[in-house]
Amino acid sequence: MRTTTRMAGLLVMIAAASAGAAMPAGAATAGATSVVNGTIAAVSGGSVTVTASDGSQTTAKIEPDTLIVSRAPATLEIIKSGDALAVTAKPEANGALTAVSINIFSPALWARVRKGQWTMETGNIMTNALVEQVVERVKGRTLYMKLDQGTRTISVPSGTEIDRLAIVGLSALKPGLHVRVREMADPDGTTKASNIVFDQ
Repeated sequence: MRTTTRMAGLLVMIAAASAGAAMPAGAATAGATSVVNGTIAAVSGGSVTVTASDGSQTTAKIEPDTLIVSRAPATLEIIKSGDALAVTAKPEANGALTAVSINIFSPALWARVRKGQWTMETGNIMTNALVEQVVERVKGRTLYMKLDQGTRTISVPSGTEIDRLAIVGLSALKPGLHVRVREMADPDGTTKASNIVFDQ
């Protein structure tokens, strides 16, 4: 079963990679962000109410730019030319990269994320690129990813978590569904959901 920690990392990845996404902040000041992990109690009037494990509830507005993402398990074998990938990889002492997780973006989600390769706060390397441009071939358990700087290989150990991500509509959110919501405080004192992630 996929862990809450993994979902938290996915939410941060989406927030960091999405164009215009809010970055983490500390307190509940205007524009500050927080993450709520819990179960949907209600979806009504363009807002979602989530009940946390401690019984507390929070309600956040869902606006046109709110990113609602479903996650489903996938395998290395389904990756094909034209797919867009986000690969989180651990840099080894010899300079090699070993995949920690792989996310396959839907076209709509790919249009909203940052492209390229960069170092994350954890020290891992994030690589976002199209298979037809980036992954030249999949051979064994190795991804060959073509960047502007040249081609990088990333080994994919057995057991690496691979998921397919897709943007879905508000109708996908139902009471009882477990979600992780990234919230942002608006200047008027209300709270907006910037990203919502759930497992299929």
